[in-house]
Amino acid sequence: MWFMGFSKANCKNCYACIRVCPVHAIKVTNEQAQIIKERCIVCGKCFKVCPQNAKLIKSEKEMVKHYISGRKKVVASIAPSFAAIFGKYSNKLPKALKLLGFDYVEETASTVDPIINEYEKYANMENEETYITSFCPPVNNIIQKYYKDLCKNIIPVASPAVFHARALKEKYGKDIRVVFIGPCLAKKADGHDEDSIDIVLTFDELEQWLKEENINLEYLEEEKFDYVSNDKRLLPIIGGPTKLIESRNPKKNIIQVDGINDCMKVLEGLRKGKFKNALLEMNSCRHSCINGSGMPYDKVSSYERKENLKKYAKSCSEKDNNSIEIKDKLNISVDKEILPREVFMKEPSSKELREILNSMGKYEKYDELNCGSCGYHTCKEKAIAVYNNMAEINMCLPFMREKAENLTSIIFDMTPNMIVTIDKNLDIIQLNPSAEKFFNISKQKAKGLPIIMFLEAEKFEMVKEDKINIFKEKITLNSNKTTVIQSIIWLEKNQVMLWIADDITKDEELQEKIQGMKIDAINMAQKVINKQMIVAQEIASLLGETTAETKVTLTQLKNLIQEDGNK
Repeated sequence: MWFMGFSKANCKNCYACIRVCPVHAIKVTNEQAQIIKERCIVCGKCFKVCPQNAKLIKSEKEMVKHYISGRKKVVASIAPSFAAIFGKYSNKLPKALKLLGFDYVEETASTVDPIINEYEKYANMENEETYITSFCPPVNNIIQKYYKDLCKNIIPVASPAVFHARALKEKYGKDIRVVFIGPCLAKKADGHDEDSIDIVLTFDELEQWLKEENINLEYLEEEKFDYVSNDKRLLPIIGGPTKLIESRNPKKNIIQVDGINDCMKVLEGLRKGKFKNALLEMNSCRHSCINGSGMPYDKVSSYERKENLKKYAKSCSEKDNNSIEIKDKLNISVDKEILPREVFMKEPSSKELREILNSMGKYEKYDELNCGSCGYHTCKEKAIAVYNNMAEINMCLPFMREKAENLTSIIFDMTPNMIVTIDKNLDIIQLNPSAEKFFNISKQKAKGLPIIMFLEAEKFEMVKEDKINIFKEKITLNSNKTTVIQSIIWLEKNQVMLWIADDITKDEELQEKIQGMKIDAINMAQKVINKQMIVAQEIASLLGETTAETKVTLTQLKNLIQEDGNK
């Protein structure tokens, strides 16, 4: 797994992440959302919008602990947005970090001046070009991947996090470990690309770590950072990086943009020749870094965080100012090369595109609803995503709904069983054709009629109240002298009842006829048996008389023979 992804257990195919992703960097495979690393700009919007909290972030917190337990010094570089979270306890954060095991704790903004100075140089250039600040990694990413032609407009300097890490390596030695702690998930990718940063933790991870160690800032003593001037503490809010430049009346217009969607609109405009002779301060997150993707999910509004930051900046006295002009003292490069990155997307042929659209039930132009429920702006975009194995056919909700409704309708209409749907007031909602034929009424006329007009309401009331369904109950309907096997089922979620029945009247009549034939056969057999008994008795009687006569005759003959012998 890359350092961010989605949990398989929690992903529920809602497609919210796909809908919110500005660059379609999420694919669905086997109904599981997955982030496409090569396309992702790490804006974090997908994590924020996920209703199932299915986010997975590969934390390097254990590696930080490993560093702390080793022999090398570990330095924490803290982004200035910390005060937006910790508020009145912000001055106690250095103490908390020391308790976690860090050897040194410094503010990232303590070395930001060289970067601001470079921005100011570009803001005063004698040309009509428009330049873009480079401190926001997702903005850099989206330009490098999707607006490659505008890479030349990005000011080629390092972000404050990267430059501070370089300064720390010079200050404390190349073998130290630098851990940047900030509000941005994208800094994790940025840190892995930069040798000076060893590990990146988000403020969300830091807050969790403090809880695990039972460190409560409320009960700690204050301990000072390497302070910076108050205006540097306001860097995380909109206009923070360019406010000072703007106050000096630069030659170029200063335009502040926040939110990735607005950034994309401005970039599109820049491509078309708009926004000439300007310096664009771009923030991918709405309200800038105080609403970053790595901030705790504490339901605190951006406005409250902004106030926390302002109060903290105001509370810091001027005597504590300690902005470090480290570039003038040490040989540290502020430069960073920002080059285009390739993002590949295969284009299907017209025939292939049409085949995919047809498989989604899009045969005509009016079938292409472009509803966006799948996360793509148009049905053609979705079809191209399917062609690139980024999406699945069944992600088209109107198509799947129509397919399900058609299947349900076929089953409802074609089943030989009678089906009636009934609302909680025991009024008929719908009849299927079998029920229409049985009750001799159309579904249009039956709709809204009370079920008591056709069936006894007592059983329906009982099922509704007791929530005990009836299955395969045999009843006789006096209204039309028929016999049915009925089931009455209460659907709690839908607040409706189903009456499902099978007319067995003909079967019953046939059974009765067969039973009558059996009885007649038994009676006939009994008569035959009785006659046979009489005949047998008569035969036995005759046989008995004949035998007696024979016995008498033979006895007399025997006696005569014996008498002759004696003589």
